[in-house]
Amino acid sequence: MGFFQPPKIRKFNYQPVFYDERKEALQNKIDAAEREKNREYVPGASIRGSFKRMEVARKDIKYSPLIRYISILGIAAALIAVVYLAQMMGLLF
Repeated sequence: MGFFQPPKIRKFNYQPVFYDERKEALQNKIDAAEREKNREYVPGASIRGSFKRMEVARKDIKYSPLIRYISILGIAAALIAVVYLAQMMGLLF
């Protein structure tokens, strides 16, 4: 009778694995150095790549309207102060 029999014991074959983070990082650096060594030299390739990264970084900058508003008010206040000081010294009008 299948209903009254206890279930069979399940056995797991678990083998713990030791992970060494420093060894993994060292191996990644060695692999990257070997790939770099085997890569063919193309003059100016690194320069072109760096300019593209700068363009992408520049496009990602977002200015909030509040910062823009404060900047405009600051420039306007500086211009008003210059005109006021020039009038006080008699240089204007």
